[in-house]
Amino acid sequence: MNTFMQKKAVGLLALMLGLLLMNPVLAGKPAAASPLATDLQALVTEGNTLNSQLAGITLAADTLCGDLLHANQAANDYLNSIAAVEAGVAGPLSLDADILQALEDLSAVFVSLGSEAVRLSTDLNTLSRTAEQINIAEGISAMLRLSDDIGVMADRIGEMADNILVMADNIGLMADRILLTQQIQNENVALTQASILATQQNAITLVSVLATAAYNTDLSSLLNSTSLLSFDMHTMVLTAFNMARELTRIETDVTALKDQIIATDDAISVDAASNTLTINQTTLTTLMDLSAKTAALATALEGYAIVIDGLAAITSTPTLYDAMGSMLRLSEDIGIMADRILEMSDQILAMADNIGVQADQIVLTQQLQNTNIAATQAAILAAQQLTIVIIAAFAL
Repeated sequence: MNTFMQKKAVGLLALMLGLLLMNPVLAGKPAAASPLATDLQALVTEGNTLNSQLAGITLAADTLCGDLLHANQAANDYLNSIAAVEAGVAGPLSLDADILQALEDLSAVFVSLGSEAVRLSTDLNTLSRTAEQINIAEGISAMLRLSDDIGVMADRIGEMADNILVMADNIGLMADRILLTQQIQNENVALTQASILATQQNAITLVSVLATAAYNTDLSSLLNSTSLLSFDMHTMVLTAFNMARELTRIETDVTALKDQIIATDDAISVDAASNTLTINQTTLTTLMDLSAKTAALATALEGYAIVIDGLAAITSTPTLYDAMGSMLRLSEDIGIMADRILEMSDQILAMADNIGVQADQIVLTQQLQNTNIAATQAAILAAQQLTIVIIAAFAL
């Protein structure tokens, strides 16, 4: 009997030892991570890689857009990875320390991403004093997308954590650790949201939107002055006796108008350094009319050259000499005016953030601008060529 009991005890001991060796936890061997824990840890690794990418960016005028666009693409890819893991979460499931630790690590990743976004937005703010406004505008757009993506990431991870808890069938066993994880998650989400808000505030301080209606008064004044000058030039009658005097008078008016156009163009360029624009149709129409009137000035100038050529033979040399000087200066000033009006138009379009809304009118404006500038250049060239012929013929 004793021998039987001894054998039975030895068998039971061997069975217990076998079970112990078969259980990796009881045997002192680490249990294999669950598939969910592995997926979450992969997200932690990818998030840290994105954080390192952002940390390695030093914004400069020549690389501003490229760096931020690459960061946007990486953030987009990361969002897709988060969505894929979230879609794969299915219950019921058992929580373990690895899953909860991965969730804590993920929330810490977003705190770091938010801090990097704040740094980059601060750098962008500093760079805005020297970089081209178009690049800054693109940088602001990229920065806002990046901050938005980081916010969406944090939301998706929060949703996934909630879903995991809902599906878990061992909450009671992990209660203390779950509470700790949730507390850390809440603190980190608050920090992430604060960083996102700071990033957006930094970016928004760079955005100042002007309506082109602010320029309409100046542009209308230029159009009125150009119209009056065009009427004067087209109705002026040149003779062999008054051509020098009349051209000098017109030259004074053209120079004054040129100075007004340059001043307006310079003012728009200054605004372009720190503003974007919303274009309205009145501005575009005025620009069209202004270029058309400038072309009319050049046409009048071409007519002067033809008239002077016909009167040259009966005009005194001093009068002809002064008239030719005025013609060359007039052609130069009208050419500058045409260039500045085109530059003004291009500058306004470059600053615009509602191009899609005004697309048809913009296309029409550009077509007419191109037609008018071509007509202006052709008329100026013809006037200059005829003036040079007269100068050469009469040895002026």
